[in-house]
Amino acid sequence: MKLLLNSPLWYVLLCIAIAGLGAFLLYRKDRNLAELSTLWKRVLAALRFLSLFFLAFLLLEPLLEYSKKKVEKPIIVLAHDNSESMVFANDSVVVKSQLEESYNSLKAKLSADYEVVSYSVGDKVSENPTFDFKDKQTNLSEFFTEIQNRYYNRNLGGIVLASDGIYNSGGNPVFEAKKLKNVPVFSIQVGDTTPQKDLLIEEISHNRLVYKGNKFPVVVTVKAEQLNGVKTNVVVSKNGRVLGKKPISVNNDLYLTQSSFELESEGTGLQKYDVRVETVNGEFTTTNNYKSFYVDVLESKQKILILANSPHPDINALKLGFQSNENYEVTTNLAQDFKDKIEEFSLVVLYNLPSQNEGLSLLKDKEVPLLLVVGNQTNVNSFNALKKGVTINNSKGFTEAQAYVNTDFSQFTISPGLVSFVNSFPPVQVPFNQKYSVSNSTETAIYQRIGPVKTKYPLLAFNKNGAYKTGMLLGEGIWRWRLQDYSNNGSSDLFNELIVQTAQYLVSKEDKSLFRVFRKTAYSENEKVQFEAEVYNKSYELVTTSDANMKIFNEQKEEFSYTFSKVGDSYKLNSGSLKPGSYTYVATSTSKGGKLTRTGEFSVEELKVEQNNTVANHQLLFNLSDVTGGEVLSISGLSSLDEKLKKQENLVDVIYQEKDVDDLINMKVIFFFILLLLGIEWFVRKRNGGY
Repeated sequence: MKLLLNSPLWYVLLCIAIAGLGAFLLYRKDRNLAELSTLWKRVLAALRFLSLFFLAFLLLEPLLEYSKKKVEKPIIVLAHDNSESMVFANDSVVVKSQLEESYNSLKAKLSADYEVVSYSVGDKVSENPTFDFKDKQTNLSEFFTEIQNRYYNRNLGGIVLASDGIYNSGGNPVFEAKKLKNVPVFSIQVGDTTPQKDLLIEEISHNRLVYKGNKFPVVVTVKAEQLNGVKTNVVVSKNGRVLGKKPISVNNDLYLTQSSFELESEGTGLQKYDVRVETVNGEFTTTNNYKSFYVDVLESKQKILILANSPHPDINALKLGFQSNENYEVTTNLAQDFKDKIEEFSLVVLYNLPSQNEGLSLLKDKEVPLLLVVGNQTNVNSFNALKKGVTINNSKGFTEAQAYVNTDFSQFTISPGLVSFVNSFPPVQVPFNQKYSVSNSTETAIYQRIGPVKTKYPLLAFNKNGAYKTGMLLGEGIWRWRLQDYSNNGSSDLFNELIVQTAQYLVSKEDKSLFRVFRKTAYSENEKVQFEAEVYNKSYELVTTSDANMKIFNEQKEEFSYTFSKVGDSYKLNSGSLKPGSYTYVATSTSKGGKLTRTGEFSVEELKVEQNNTVANHQLLFNLSDVTGGEVLSISGLSSLDEKLKKQENLVDVIYQEKDVDDLINMKVIFFFILLLLGIEWFVRKRNGGY
């Protein structure tokens, strides 16, 4: 044991002084104890000194450090694949009837000597395993990652995994299993490795967003196994009406082909399309012959105009960034050559404008969302005259600056991946000055970092004073950002994300409704369908005094009622997983001021990845056991697995010393000791006529 003090040592001396002074003053002239001998007076004074000292000392909150021996049993992980493919094969009856029973029996045998934990693997890794085999996909690598993270530096002795070896999500589990040092994986093989006769839709490639009246491509990938010589058709339909039909002639036992269709968009909003491969005799299953997909049909594309003073590589970088979103149609032009109507565009980007040579007469009496990009050719005085929320004072040329994200920016969400990327941007050329003036209606998303100094100078800022929003990028050279993104990640997705988010914010019209509902347009059937809502008063202040409810309707017009929960300043709703199909909703908010209503639609898409491959991959199970020093067994082999585990040299108890710290005041012996001191002193005083 070791005593630890949180206070300086002289505090202890002060406690001694206080206790000594208290005892001295009490017993120096106590007339009630005049007949008591000097020795007894000193004994009583010592008792009082000790009790006062301990009480004062405990006020310093001393700590007691001690060590204790801890024994940790080996940990055995029992896991099984709970996905649909586990019960597709001929042994499905055995799997359903015996696997859970065998696991429970093994757990009972092992629990006496080991710490046994159970998991199921499917859509997610669950610590509350089920044996219903209804999960829509399998991610085995996530399971090994979870085990590695959860039991790092623990006495992990072994893993028992029952699976058919089929995974359709995540990476190769063998690579993750290798990271588990000296932890054998005992693979329990399930399923049939014999290829079955089957015809299935493996994938449908299509645009999620299209525009009314436009044609869009659909590519259907069809797979056939053990059906050489069979002829069939791929059919695309909508509301029972056939839109396209393509023949397929299978010419191999393992056959893969693609059928392309060009469809014309109809209506607006979410549109459902059905794809089927006509069934043939002898198929193992026909459930994977059918698939649906949803397309969101928009009225028209939003037009973006990039006007420049002169050519620059930044212009192409901006154009490619905007065009990464199918909703944007981009036009570029030099200011002096532009003859069209400015008001026909949803967003105008002014690059190096206004300049010394080009004013902005074309914007006269025109109101449109703007993105102003300030560069070496920008006339700073003319820029300031626009009064868009940022004023560049006393500009003295240009200098280099890097970017860093304002973590308090609130106009839209900057993802963690994008934050990290922005903070590593190469430098750009920015106006060099000592002071920027930023209006109250302007919020900065990205600041300038000049050398090691993080300034509050704006690099990317937004102003929403007036009917239309304005963005200001106070620097040139962002083409380097795009190249850096491609160099680091093999794509320009993060750069495009920043540019598209900027455009989306600027072109979006302010929602003046008092009741707003936010949701995704498409969910997977294994995904929770969640909504968020906001309610405002007439001053456009967030309130949570109202009740918010929602009714969801499926294609059969069945009604499902829900109530939003109040969370902070908003409302949240989790309706759980819904069956595949298209849905509409009516959300209402009721308060003393009346009833507010919002409507919308969304889709839930069916997952059939488990049906795309029904042939067990036992080779993967052999690889998992081989690289970890484990063994491959059948379900029947689970009955003797406890004996095999006992032979593992690594399955031993781990004994280690664990240090712990506790407050000295928590020790009961200290309390009773002080009580004893005070009790003895009181008894002696009372016996000799004191009090």
